[in-house]
Amino acid sequence: MQGNAQEGRLSLREERAQVTRRRIAMAALALFERDGYGATTIRAIAKEAGVAVQTVYAVYRSKSGILDALREGVVHDPAAETQFIAALEEPLAPRRLGLFARSIRQRWENGATIVVIHRDAAVTDPAIRAGVRRTLDRRRAGLAALASALEPDLAGGITASKAAAILDALTMPEVWTELVDVHGWTADEYEAWLGRTLVQQLLGTEPADSRRP
Repeated sequence: MQGNAQEGRLSLREERAQVTRRRIAMAALALFERDGYGATTIRAIAKEAGVAVQTVYAVYRSKSGILDALREGVVHDPAAETQFIAALEEPLAPRRLGLFARSIRQRWENGATIVVIHRDAAVTDPAIRAGVRRTLDRRRAGLAALASALEPDLAGGITASKAAAILDALTMPEVWTELVDVHGWTADEYEAWLGRTLVQQLLGTEPADSRRP
């Protein structure tokens, strides 16, 4: 019984630690977005999160550590990863691109702002640059794998390397930000546009669902 009680206390402690960790991360993200990464201090993050400065350092060690953790959450988003794997396994090229468009929508819906902040921060903070390179390498490797899977169905004149470049260009987080945040598209409209545009550009055909945003 004593062992079970101790396990319960440990579980509660871990749960509280996770809440604190998330509170700090969300406070930092709000400040990064409002004031910029460079202008945001650990002290300001601690105040926004309602914790001690020492707690921020104990949990994340540094400001770049917070941003790295936020980036990892985007990179390993479970819903987006599941859709991307489904896209790779789908045998029909138009459906494959539709699933891929959904994975991008899910990733940027929660993480476009974080990725843009992360890239901007890398300009002035050397501690961030290695993480940016790893993220870009991982993204491009995934796009290359998708382009390779699409190769038998690509329109004439489009090689797998060109397809990967098109996939990269059309799915940048800045495109999501421009269409959704600036021009007011819904996430559904973005996903429909992306899926349709990828089919047109890569397969040279019109998708079965030709709805316009």
